Amino acid sequence: MNNGAFIFRATCGWLRDLASEPTPNDRWPCIRWDEKLLADQIRFLDAQAELGVTYNVAWGLFIDRAWPVPFRNVIDDKRADMLRAFTSAAHDRRLKILSGVGIYSWGFDEVIARVPGVSAGHQHAMCPFSDEAWDWQRRVLDFLMDERWGLDGISMQSADQGRCNCQKCQKLSPAEHHAKILIRSAEYVRASRPDWAIGQASWGLRLDEPGEFEHIRAISGAVDYMVEVRELSAASGRRAKIAQELECAFGSVGGVFVEPPQHWDRLRWFVPCGLGSARALTRLWTDGGRACEYFYRPFANPVEEVSWRTGAKILASPVTAPEEALGEAITAIYGVGDSALDSLADWFARGEKAYFSRANFEVGSGPLSLEPLVWRENPAASGPAIYLRDRMSATARADYAQELEQLKAELTGMEIPNREAVSKTLTAIEDTLQDIVELSNSL
Repeated sequence: MNNGAFIFRATCGWLRDLASEPTPNDRWPCIRWDEKLLADQIRFLDAQAELGVTYNVAWGLFIDRAWPVPFRNVIDDKRADMLRAFTSAAHDRRLKILSGVGIYSWGFDEVIARVPGVSAGHQHAMCPFSDEAWDWQRRVLDFLMDERWGLDGISMQSADQGRCNCQKCQKLSPAEHHAKILIRSAEYVRASRPDWAIGQASWGLRLDEPGEFEHIRAISGAVDYMVEVRELSAASGRRAKIAQELECAFGSVGGVFVEPPQHWDRLRWFVPCGLGSARALTRLWTDGGRACEYFYRPFANPVEEVSWRTGAKILASPVTAPEEALGEAITAIYGVGDSALDSLADWFARGEKAYFSRANFEVGSGPLSLEPLVWRENPAASGPAIYLRDRMSATARADYAQELEQLKAELTGMEIPNREAVSKTLTAIEDTLQDIVELSNSL
């Protein structure tokens, strides 16, 4: 085992999570792929290569919510060209592209609606005891393994939309159920593509319950890495033991996972969180973790790029102090050095503390949503700033606004070479302040 870096240094997200342009009028997840998005992806690949993040897990390469029935004409020629350009650019940088794939759940809504026998009544999840369901899952895996796409593996999710609860499935515990379908899928892929990397992200599946561990360990024997989305094993003190007893690399999503808002302008928020991510990854490394699916950030917001770079540094160099990683990220984006770097690094640290010391968010508890992922009032529109509305009291928001005003004034007075990055950062603070004003007026 490599003792100098995480083995599976992956970044992960839906296709447009890193896009410099939002899609304000589309339902989530929008997977529109154009030349601008490809340019954003290549910029992101360059940062990956620079920082030694060697895998890129992309969701939405082919579909958003549903594989088509019948299973043909999945993507057109233009999208196929985009995909090949993306994978080729990654390979030129010695990076690998993994496709996110639902196992018996995400992506099968149309199959469940139109194909008799694949489901036992669940709207989003197929039944593992159905031969027809396996036939459809196999078709998807065969499609992904087609060499024309240039993919290097998959990251599987089976639990984020629940599971079948028919009479047969009720006899299986949650982990036993998911082990059944994950192991079958992984072994099928391994038999045809032994060169592929196979990951598994446990959205909706707990890994820390002792009575279920035999099934979790069984999954680990079929995959290369396993990611715990909510770091419950760390909170319970069991993570080091789990990491030691699994047969694959064990990991997390990097502590602070800010869910990129699909509908918002990229400078609408100011949530520096690089130190939180870096510290969480340092703790993961100490516990024996050697894998991470570290989520995409839209680099059009320089604060987001600083946060991403800070955590990414730890993946390739876990002995790096989080503060040092932050300093390197700030230098790369703002072009500062020496005493100016110290001042800006302290400014970023205070900016991070300003939000997280007031918000009811715990590092490692899952995603921090800025807007609702799917806003029920209007799924195809920009949602409210729930990271401010729901995670802070009115008093805390008012206090937070005062500190943001102070941070804004300090940044305006700093001598920083990259004035464009400064201007964008100030806009992000101003737009955050505007959201706070609007929330105050609406209450």
